[in-house]
Amino acid sequence: MAGPLGTTVFQVPKLGETGFRIDQVNEQKRKQAHQQLEKEVAATGAEKAYMENAMGLTGIYKQVADAGFQAFQQAAVEYEKTGSSTAEARMKQAAAELSYAVNAGTSILGTASDEYVKNKANGFKDVALSPEEASELYTGFVNRTGEVIIKNGRVMVKDGDRFVPAVESTYLQSSVNLNNSMILPRVIKQGTYVDPEAFIKDVSGAISAGSSPTNAQSRVNTLFDEKMKDPNFQADILTAYAISKDDGLGMVDDPTKLSAEKYNEIQQMASNEEIVMQAENWYRERVLNSVPPRWRATGGGGGGLSIGAGTKADIEPVKDVVIKQTYIGDEDSVEGTQDVPLSVYMGFPTEGGVRVKGLADAGSQNKYDIVGAGVNENGQLVFEKVASEGSDYISMDTGRKYTTIVEPLTRAEWGKFPVVTKTLIKQRLADSGYSEKQINQMLGQKAELD
Repeated sequence: MAGPLGTTVFQVPKLGETGFRIDQVNEQKRKQAHQQLEKEVAATGAEKAYMENAMGLTGIYKQVADAGFQAFQQAAVEYEKTGSSTAEARMKQAAAELSYAVNAGTSILGTASDEYVKNKANGFKDVALSPEEASELYTGFVNRTGEVIIKNGRVMVKDGDRFVPAVESTYLQSSVNLNNSMILPRVIKQGTYVDPEAFIKDVSGAISAGSSPTNAQSRVNTLFDEKMKDPNFQADILTAYAISKDDGLGMVDDPTKLSAEKYNEIQQMASNEEIVMQAENWYRERVLNSVPPRWRATGGGGGGLSIGAGTKADIEPVKDVVIKQTYIGDEDSVEGTQDVPLSVYMGFPTEGGVRVKGLADAGSQNKYDIVGAGVNENGQLVFEKVASEGSDYISMDTGRKYTTIVEPLTRAEWGKFPVVTKTLIKQRLADSGYSEKQINQMLGQKAELD
């Protein structure tokens, strides 16, 4: 028979006490699990990135970041509630996209700011925009907004005509595009001959070598035709015409600030033959019109004399002038006048050693001055002679006495002309449109006109 039962007493706890202790253990486990989930949420760094950088974001980047933070919070709460792997995956995706949006937005706006500040510091001299235009472009870029929504827990932005995930949009792409980059258009380095002055300097030797302004222009024109064979020169001419506001196309507000985009637009016009011809004529005209004053400035044909524009030794040609010849009757009274039309007239100034004074007629010894020259209806070079006070001038051709007469010179008269006067006569005839051949014919009418 079995022995007596042992004396050990087993204490059976009351049911309520047991349940309480179980709840305590479960609550502790729940708290530990929740704390672990919070640590995992915090470990993403998304909330920290948003809190530290959101204040510096503007425009569409602020919109995306704010929406991203909202989506992240929703996913984090769901994950903390359920702890499910699905909720965890959504939370981690929202965290990654929020961090990316905040960091990318901060970087893009920072780059735009650096670009603006750098160019502002140097007065926007390298930018094909005015300071006002550059400022407007920068302000518009950083403050522009867009359509941003949250769909299925993801931030979506309207990109073009459709909504796409914000992190996949052009606003946040890593490759440069118009939506994620503020581009201040750079001034391109213009071609050497966009400024006609550059070509004129290149042909300065031909200008000074000319025997007259017309001859110098002819030499320069030949060099211009030769230069036109160079495609780069043609491109520079087209550019010069397109950007000039001096009878050009005026395609830019500031001709000194030409962007690459505008330059390419201009060069596309090379397919338009009419515009190309206009550009060539426009450029050629400015070059050739610059030749005569430079020819005179170099002393072309003048043996280094200080004459021409800007000096007292100059002659101003005037077209279509009528000189009145005045002849005297037998009793020294004015008997009549006669009009002598001249296609070009050049009056000799009293200063500068140009006027020929105090000449005497070979027969009468009466004194007179030669005060001007011109070209008559027969294409002859003639000179205006005025009798000195108290004297008269007797024409060898008519025998009449004149106070004023217009006629060709004798050998002796031309020989007494100052070199400066001879030089200026030749120059101004050329300036008036007479060819070198015509001038030589005029001067060759008398052998003494060398």
